[in-house]
Amino acid sequence: MSCHNHPTHYRLPYQLLLVGVLVLLVLAACSSNPPSVTVEQSRVDYGLLLTIPEEPIAFDEQVRPVLERRCVVCHGCADAPCQLKLSSYEGIDRGANKERVYNGARLTGIPPTRLFIDANSVEEWRQMGFHPVLNERDQTPQANLENSVVNLMLQLKKENPQPETELLTDSLDISLDKKQTCTPAEDFSEYKKKYPLWGMPYALPGLTEKEHKTIVEWLRQGGL
Repeated sequence: MSCHNHPTHYRLPYQLLLVGVLVLLVLAACSSNPPSVTVEQSRVDYGLLLTIPEEPIAFDEQVRPVLERRCVVCHGCADAPCQLKLSSYEGIDRGANKERVYNGARLTGIPPTRLFIDANSVEEWRQMGFHPVLNERDQTPQANLENSVVNLMLQLKKENPQPETELLTDSLDISLDKKQTCTPAEDFSEYKKKYPLWGMPYALPGLTEKEHKTIVEWLRQGGL
C-alpha cells in the first residue's frame, strides 16, 4: 500500500516533537522567575537580588550625596512635591502626602506638617495622611524593592529614559501649578500605565548606573 494513503503515520512524530519542545520552553520560562513572584509583582530589577555588596550601604556616606546631587533640588523644601523631603533620612521615613502645603484655592487652613515639629514618630505621620515610600512590610530583599515607591520611581525612569530632544514632551508639565500625583506602592501599576515618562528624577535625566545601584542596594537592605 502506498505511503501517501496514510500521511498521519509520518506527521504524528513531528507533532509530538513540537508539543514536547513547547512544554520544555514553558517549564524553562517558569523556572527562571523568582519563587512566588506574580505578573503584578514583576516590576523591579530582580538582577539586583543576585549580588550582595561586600559592605552594607551607608546612608550618610553613600546615599545622601546622591540625593543631594540629584533629588534635593526639588525634594528639599517644605513645599516639595508630595511633601516628600529627601534632604534627611527622617524626611524619607516620614513619606509622602497628597496635600499641598501651599494651595491658593484652599479656603481654610490645614494642620501644619513641619518635619521635626508637628509629629515625633512614623506612626504619627501615618495618622496625618503620609504614606510610606520605603517598605514597611515584611523585611526581605525582594519586598524591600517591590514595596518602595523610591525604587519603583527610579526603575520607571530607567525603563523609560528621558527623550533626548531639545524640548520636553507635552506629557512633562513643569509649571508651578502642575498636577501632583502622589501614589503609594500598591497603586503604582496604574501610575506606571498613565505616566510612563514620570519616573524620577522628574523631567530630568536619570541617575547614572553607579548612582542608581547605590540607592537601590540601600533600599534592598531595608533603607536603614
